[in-house]
Amino acid sequence: MGSQELTGKVALVTGAARRGGIGRTTALLLADLGADIACLDVARPPEHAPEHGVGSPGELAELVAEIEAKGRRAIAVTADVTNGAQVNEAVDRTVVELGSLDLCCAMAGGVGYGNGIAPLLSLDEPSWNWVIDVNLKGTWLTAAAAGRAMVAAGRGGRIVTIASSAALVGTNGNTGMGVYAAAKAGVITLTQNLAAELGPHGINVNAVSPGMIGTQASAPVREQFERSGRTDAVIGSIPLRRFGEAEEIASIVAFLCGDGASYITGDAINATGGKVLG
Repeated sequence: MGSQELTGKVALVTGAARRGGIGRTTALLLADLGADIACLDVARPPEHAPEHGVGSPGELAELVAEIEAKGRRAIAVTADVTNGAQVNEAVDRTVVELGSLDLCCAMAGGVGYGNGIAPLLSLDEPSWNWVIDVNLKGTWLTAAAAGRAMVAAGRGGRIVTIASSAALVGTNGNTGMGVYAAAKAGVITLTQNLAAELGPHGINVNAVSPGMIGTQASAPVREQFERSGRTDAVIGSIPLRRFGEAEEIASIVAFLCGDGASYITGDAINATGGKVLG
């Protein structure tokens, strides 16, 4: 664990509240490795899609308590990553209340049935706007605000974004994930450009591109596979013959935050069980 030792570091993790999610799992792992955590979540569903699953205020408070029980400091930040003023305030709170900002994990994002999963020709405009905003704009606002704070502090830092295997050419076809794929492709390009801009300041910026991960967020898609009898075929297309787990993605994020990844920047690491090679 030496290359991942994070004692004395402060991390901002967005999309942190939902139980079993990649954001929450990442926040808990970084705390296990010694970091103090600013736990950020919008903690409410979007107005146009009230049934869309998100973390709750109770889950956010529960996460803070769980991190504090590990002996680390934590604060709950309720903020919308698509709102620049709220994101800037979240970064300022992190620096003031926890003393610094060394690690930024921009985990917030999502898509769903009734909120972005649909053929592009029939996709409604509010869903398009939300998917692009929360996945791409929110990542930019978060990473940019964190990057400014890190540059001002002059100590370097790490920024990790969440892309998706959906962003990669040839992985979609007729899945109804077109807007999500476009947003996550933008995240990869955004990450590469941020890495180029922030590298001279000692700030590494990388992305993780997960495949199908067994979280609450992906449950509707996996249930659709079951209803359509496609589960065996989908799992059969993955060389490791299983879906991934949130802990496996969090471990990659933690690696990118640690000293072992000090010479990696501008990369997008595929974590797809071999479904996407290269």
